[in-house]
Amino acid sequence: MVRVQRILLPIDFQKLSIRAAEYAAYLADVHGAEVHVVHVVTPAQIVPAAAETPDAPMISIAVPVDELLTQARQSLDRFIDAHLGRCKSRPAGEVLVGQPHVEISRYAADSHIDLIVIGTHAHGVVHRILLGSVSKAVLEHASCAVLMVPAAANPDVG
Repeated sequence: MVRVQRILLPIDFQKLSIRAAEYAAYLADVHGAEVHVVHVVTPAQIVPAAAETPDAPMISIAVPVDELLTQARQSLDRFIDAHLGRCKSRPAGEVLVGQPHVEISRYAADSHIDLIVIGTHAHGVVHRILLGSVSKAVLEHASCAVLMVPAAANPDVG
């Protein structure tokens, strides 16, 4: 029998995160599971100096990590309060630093997560091949089941 005791909800504070939170809260209620909510901060982003020139040098833009972490933690707490209030116990929230799919998969394995509930834009195959997606990468690397909640999912859960 499948037992769901720990649910991981990775969020990026977009509408899809809210939709996925509805499913995570519902499933936690049905299974009596605890919910873990994570947000992954990438401290430096690499962007081309000139988008028109493929051989342009890369420029690293870094925001102070402490500032990012503080803002992310505050946003995470607000998200939990606003969208996961129906959970029987307050979900655990954690801000991670690194590449989203790597950190999400690592957290899931380390915390013995049974189910990851993650939002997905559900773009077509060509879009995913060219641009990839965090949800697809999590699905490929996760050590547990993954429920991908598309933008068009029925919001009337529970």
